[in-house]
Amino acid sequence: MPERIDEIIERWRRVSGDKSRWHPHYDDLARVLLPRRLGFASTTIEGERRTDDIYDGTPMQSARALANAIGGMLRPGGLPDVEMQADDDAINQSEEALTWFADSERRLAAAFNNPKARFRQSSGEIDADLVVFGTAALFVGATQSRLKFRAVALKDATPQFDEDGAPDGMYLKRSMPARHLRDRFGEDRLSERTREILKRTPEQKIDVLHAVLPRADGRADALFSRNLPYSDMWIEIEAKHELSQAGYHELPFIVPRWDTSSGEDMGRSPGMIALPDSDTLQAMGETILIAGQRAADPPLAVPNDGVFDAANTFPGGLTYYDVETATAMRGNPFFPIESGMSLPISRDMQADIREQVRAAFFRNVLNLPIDGPQMTATEIIERKEEFIRELGSVFGRLETDYTAPMVERAFMLMLRAGGFLPIPQVLSEQNIRFEYESPVKRIRQQIEAAAARMWAMELFEMGQIRPEAIDLVNVDALGRFSADALGIPKQIVNSAETVEGIRAARQEAMQAQQDQMAVAQAAQVADTVAGAAQKAGAAGGLAEEMM
Repeated sequence: MPERIDEIIERWRRVSGDKSRWHPHYDDLARVLLPRRLGFASTTIEGERRTDDIYDGTPMQSARALANAIGGMLRPGGLPDVEMQADDDAINQSEEALTWFADSERRLAAAFNNPKARFRQSSGEIDADLVVFGTAALFVGATQSRLKFRAVALKDATPQFDEDGAPDGMYLKRSMPARHLRDRFGEDRLSERTREILKRTPEQKIDVLHAVLPRADGRADALFSRNLPYSDMWIEIEAKHELSQAGYHELPFIVPRWDTSSGEDMGRSPGMIALPDSDTLQAMGETILIAGQRAADPPLAVPNDGVFDAANTFPGGLTYYDVETATAMRGNPFFPIESGMSLPISRDMQADIREQVRAAFFRNVLNLPIDGPQMTATEIIERKEEFIRELGSVFGRLETDYTAPMVERAFMLMLRAGGFLPIPQVLSEQNIRFEYESPVKRIRQQIEAAAARMWAMELFEMGQIRPEAIDLVNVDALGRFSADALGIPKQIVNSAETVEGIRAARQEAMQAQQDQMAVAQAAQVADTVAGAAQKAGAAGGLAEEMM
């Protein structure tokens, strides 16, 4: 076991050393975009003011706006909008499966929405880190009764990636007082060195490494956590002493990245694109502020022997000067120094740089197309297609690296804890997939649904000439597709079984009506025949009487 601990510590030092090359860059980003995250390569004090060098808040405001927009689009209503489906589409039309899926979706949403889970707070921090640094870390765990989310500060987190660039481990270095280690792990689990420190100075901090790594021999069906697929180890770094070891079924850390470059594991962000212009804005802001103050309160030229004391330029200040000097200078011996500056030009330059910063944070692109009365259906579709071209790939990456592993981890935690209704027989041994709602997906569906409706209308018009053209349209499938594109709740759309029942009942009612009409017609015919026979009989009797 000591060899194993040495290996983990050595690997952590190597991986964290590679990551530390990003720290100066992260501090540059945090300084102008997210000051509360300062401290990667510098020492900070909790609660200190970190905006002393900020003269223009546009970069911070733009980063915040993009983070809020991304969060709103990935999680409409503040929660992941997920739809459960079976891989077999035929099963998805089953009433039993639809009922279980709807109930499970509701329970999963309630678990995310639990205030004690702290999902909304954590996801907001993750969105900000993604926009500014390009990489973030989120812990997804559970207690006995609820899910638990925690945003991990990027400066403390060192993710480990496999050869394909996917995260497969996490190292967290923490400094904890000796008494906290005792309270958490028990005094018997501490190293001799830490026990000695505990006796003398219990508040002295000990460097601890928390490592979550894949196990080569881990099993998903293991009875003990020490044999699960991912190990969970706490190690005293200096003493090289193991404090505890447990395990996870899945990697509990989600490591989303905004974008990646070839040969790099850590992500890159819009903030990195905006950084040069953000620095320029701060320099311009300081210069324009000084120029504005100089224009409002210009420096004065004062004769060196014409006043009795220094000029008092504050409001109401009095300055005594020599009358003979004023007479020689033909009036006022004081006059302002003109610098030849042009504030309007400086403000125009500042406005241009601000627009470049906003463009780096997709300000214009994120304004979704709005259907207007002056726009044709084709123009609306074209504008929405443009939106997808600009941001579709970004949302695709975030869904794959962020939303999907987070939701799947939460679902498996709840499933193992019995948080869902018993799985119905129709879903036994079936794979379940998750479909995530987002504006990009919704817009894409709306484009496809609009095209499908236009196609169907053309066929209906053709059907007036050639009725067989209408046979190409599957009206049920078109209706369901349009409902999905518009986000119509499942409860409103009847299942295939319900639709078939309604149609069967309608057919029976029609058949019964036809039968009733047939009986009525037969009765009417019988009455007519009987009446005719009666009339014929009466006519025959009359004829006999006449004879």
